[in-house]
Amino acid sequence: MNISQALKEKSRIIRDVSRERDRLFKWNISIDGTTVPYDALECYENWLKLKEDLIQLKSKIQKANTGIMDKIFRLSELKDTIEHLKKLKCIEGELVTENYSNTTIERSRISILERDQSVQEIEKEIDKIQNEIELYNHITLI
Repeated sequence: MNISQALKEKSRIIRDVSRERDRLFKWNISIDGTTVPYDALECYENWLKLKEDLIQLKSKIQKANTGIMDKIFRLSELKDTIEHLKKLKCIEGELVTENYSNTTIERSRISILERDQSVQEIEKEIDKIQNEIELYNHITLI
């Protein structure tokens, strides 16, 4: 199995973990004499087994990713940078506010165009890194 396949399997297991946990929480308590569709103990055992499977798979993926951890960390930080840059308040021109006897003039040090240009450059770098990671994930076996 290559890393790409393992990542898909990881997503499936995470979905199954969530499903079994939800069933456990929903059907753990029942009224005597009623029929419930799921046995809470079975759901609990399935949940624990799936979590163990997830631990094992995550460990294998982590070991296989050793060769590209720098790219993975860079990708994460670049995405975080974009997320925050998009929230950066930029004023076009000057913003003059007057309250009481004070006049305040506000200016952005980084303009909207500069911010947007930075975001575009970072997005290009993200695309490049994602392509490198995808290639690595397809050729690296775990």
